[in-house]
Amino acid sequence: MRVLNLLPLVLVLLFVSGCQTTQQSAVQVNPHFLDISFSGYESVPVETESEIFELSDEAKRFVFDIQSKRDRSGSIEELISAIFDRSSFNMIYDNSANTTARETFINRSANCLSLSIMTYSLAREAGFTVTFREIEIPEYWTRKNGFSLLNGHINLRISEMEEQSSIVYAESNTMVVDFDPFSPKKYFPSRSVRKNRVLSMFYNNKGADALLKSDYLTAYAYFRAAVSTDSQFQDAWANMGILYRMTGHYDWAENTYHEALKLNPDNLTIMENLAVLHQHQGRYALAKELLAKVETRRLSNPYYHYNLGEQELEASNYHAAMSHYKKAIRLDASHHEFYFGMAKVHALMGDVEQALRYLQRARRKTNIDDLKDHYQHKMDLFAKL
Repeated sequence: MRVLNLLPLVLVLLFVSGCQTTQQSAVQVNPHFLDISFSGYESVPVETESEIFELSDEAKRFVFDIQSKRDRSGSIEELISAIFDRSSFNMIYDNSANTTARETFINRSANCLSLSIMTYSLAREAGFTVTFREIEIPEYWTRKNGFSLLNGHINLRISEMEEQSSIVYAESNTMVVDFDPFSPKKYFPSRSVRKNRVLSMFYNNKGADALLKSDYLTAYAYFRAAVSTDSQFQDAWANMGILYRMTGHYDWAENTYHEALKLNPDNLTIMENLAVLHQHQGRYALAKELLAKVETRRLSNPYYHYNLGEQELEASNYHAAMSHYKKAIRLDASHHEFYFGMAKVHALMGDVEQALRYLQRARRKTNIDDLKDHYQHKMDLFAKL
């Protein structure tokens, strides 16, 4: 991956996903917080846990109406189907929509984390038992505003409870609900996580959004909240380090990266960000050594090559971009994004026939209706040409 010197095209990589009580006593003495350099962060309106998971009266009526029309059997399926029945709810997947449960229900658009938060609250309102699960997906990036964002993922396990005594119970009619639009048929290991991890993910995403806009005060407020809520959440530490580097606090950034690496010494993205920092510090030999280690271990990851293709495309290096997209497809031919990348390159090079061909392939590789419609719209435009 090319590392220059900013957030991702440089390639600083942001971590996005996707909570209980903020520990105020620990916050005040945390040696990794730089409050004095971000004066006024307290005025940033960071959402509370209750605000993030709270449902509006309209959403509660939505659940009540579903419950009043069905039998207990199949109730989880009916709830989930109702949430995503386009005729009644018109839910749209939006990777950038980091919203609360209330906002998601009103806006009818959300990303994986926000959809999971809203569905968690709706399912709890319906009386179900709900567990968040974090999915151990390989490194997967998306590009936004010249940045590379490393994406995490969670899903939900929803079950009905059949109480047998005060201490013994059985679960029935259990369903795993997953909003991943990119690899819905793939299996990756997962583990249950507490609610405070999800809350930390939410704060981390909001901080990343602010950092993309160069709103450093807001980014600090959210990253600080993320780390305070779950000090074991590595991504929040890593993004705090990126913020410190971008604001010139190099020593603080290095200490924060090392804090993140304590939680997972093998995290390649943090290693790469640390290498970027070493370049800024003039420690070029150390940066080169780290980057070589990272690149060697990433060669088998198709999204590594895809991300390089996206960067070359932004730089108008079309043949180089095409080469990277082809490598990604050779490693894993199941992802629609890789074919869309090829379509974009051919379109920019004036080869409409090949662009249409790859758009057709991209459309076949996804089962998400919004993406199918997106690709079909572009195919219709090309067909006119």
